[in-house]
Amino acid sequence: MDIKAYHGGSLIGTLFENSEREYAFEYSDKADTHLCLSMPNTRRVYISRFRLHPFFDTFIPEGYLFELLRNLINKGEGRADDFTMLYYLAGGVEGRIRLEGKERPEEEKAISLEEVLENDTWDTFRALLNTFLYKNAIGGVQPKTLAPVEGREYIIKTFGEEYPELARNEYFCMRAVERVGIRIPNIYLSRNGRFIVVEKFTRGEYPGFEEMGSLLGKTRETKYEGSYEQIAKVVERFSTCPEEDMKTYYKLTVMNFLLRNGDAHVKNFGLIYTDDFSEIRLSPAYDVVCTTVYIPDDKPALFMHGTKRWHGRDGLMEFGMKHCGLSKEEAKELYEKCENAVREEMEEVKEYMKEEMGFRGVGERMVREWEKAILKWLKHGTICSS
Repeated sequence: MDIKAYHGGSLIGTLFENSEREYAFEYSDKADTHLCLSMPNTRRVYISRFRLHPFFDTFIPEGYLFELLRNLINKGEGRADDFTMLYYLAGGVEGRIRLEGKERPEEEKAISLEEVLENDTWDTFRALLNTFLYKNAIGGVQPKTLAPVEGREYIIKTFGEEYPELARNEYFCMRAVERVGIRIPNIYLSRNGRFIVVEKFTRGEYPGFEEMGSLLGKTRETKYEGSYEQIAKVVERFSTCPEEDMKTYYKLTVMNFLLRNGDAHVKNFGLIYTDDFSEIRLSPAYDVVCTTVYIPDDKPALFMHGTKRWHGRDGLMEFGMKHCGLSKEEAKELYEKCENAVREEMEEVKEYMKEEMGFRGVGERMVREWEKAILKWLKHGTICSS
């Protein structure tokens, strides 16, 4: 059992395991490109003991989807470790790099975007998940499925009872992020707010993508380890437009704090790149939600200034100046733009609640959380030292 990696039609390498749970990726003699940024073709073999390499771990699901796949694979194989799961899911990895594992028949079912948005029931989600189950080489805990829709690939996300209205929560948070000039994927909210449908952005000019977790050597088990300062260093090191991307990263970090997104871990940032790596940029924002609506005492996912706490304006400005290359004036101006974007989105949420009464409970809590975040610097504005 092995997993082959292709670039275009050419084999660039093979991932395999031995009996001692040692995983190795070996480049082909004829490989003329890199697998990814963290595993360049400057070494013939990359070895990882007891776990998949972080880049390959990227494609292992979490939460609901992981449990579903693990049970099905275990029934068929008598084992369901990460390597076996990736072997089953390999055919779903189709971007700049294509993986090949267990052979599966082509799934030709065609669905329309309108069909998904108009029929946002749990039954619809389960039907889509069952149809495209082995295309789901995607991370994340939230119930989701990848589906080809009208010639494009979309991630269809829903939610369970423990996180009510998560789709609308994410939709408004993402719109707030977009207001401040940060790129986001094409997103759609379904008719009844049960689905948020997100177009995959690893197409076209930038087919390559690698999560920050992979670039920092982290896996899904260690995604909450690390700091926002470490991510800034990765952006500065790899980006071919570092000044612009550092400003964008600063704005995104500020927005995550103001929107109270306690799940902005290392897997929820990434870099995109052209096929030949000549351009490397910060990826569009994704997976931004207000987590304190569900977990009132939630904290930031990563460290900043050596702590995991919600820093106010001055702490965030210091982060921008020390780690994103900004002047005090730039950090202040960008912070204020972020604050204004959140205020504007608060008004959108308030208007939306007038028409959608079922969203009122979660919507009102979101507004309160955002108001508290904006007012925080007035009470706790002292800059903390790193």
